Amino acid sequence: MSELDKQFHEAIVNVLLCVADDKLFLGHRNSDWTGIAPILEADIAFSSLAQDDIAHAGAFYELINSINGENPDQIAFGRNTSAYRCADIVTKDDEFNWANAIARQFYCNVYEYLRLQRLSNCTWSPLANLAKRIDAEQAIHVDHITTWMEHLGNGTEDSKERMQKALDDYAPYASMMFEAPRGIDTLFEGGILVNEGCLFTAWKDCVDNIVDGTGLTITVEPCTGDGGRTGNHDEDFTRSLNELQEVFNTDPLAAW
Repeated sequence: MSELDKQFHEAIVNVLLCVADDKLFLGHRNSDWTGIAPILEADIAFSSLAQDDIAHAGAFYELINSINGENPDQIAFGRNTSAYRCADIVTKDDEFNWANAIARQFYCNVYEYLRLQRLSNCTWSPLANLAKRIDAEQAIHVDHITTWMEHLGNGTEDSKERMQKALDDYAPYASMMFEAPRGIDTLFEGGILVNEGCLFTAWKDCVDNIVDGTGLTITVEPCTGDGGRTGNHDEDFTRSLNELQEVFNTDPLAAW
């Protein structure tokens, strides 16, 4: 199905914003490590991952444009705080602590990989095709972060302790990734998206399997309450948004 009935437009745009906003802000946060990552290989890799996420976000904003005609740059940079749909883990300040950055990346990358798999089964072909293409790239992100989890978990006692603390500290924020986007039930009922069961359960099984044998543990509970998916954000998000909007607010019509 290449055409989407108008009754589903609002709900699908909301789902697309959740994906795009997550990727835009995670890419922005990871770009902070350019030039200062612990080793040269990690520096290059994290910069590449950041570029990927920002490019992926752009592709989803373009897809939104195909639905409502809104300028992708305006969607990305021109909204007020409550209009963004990202989970706040992607904007959480890592305080330039490498363990924090890895924990955030680990939680988010596995989640994104599974979410894109599900979106690739969408009956609206433009979304299904985009999700399939990006999920193939997302698999590389998961492989990269899995290597780091194994390396730090099986490293020294110090590296294991630092990594476990970071996983524990970011656990409450990870749970908010699973806050349901508004309107998703409409998409399930209309046959636009396929309800493949609890995403949290699938994600928890996956992350537990990755850390098995590293001595690390994952303690994340299912989401409760309203968070970023409904526009309720914390101070870290506000600071990150201000950074992103600085140039756009100066000259919204600027172009490369």
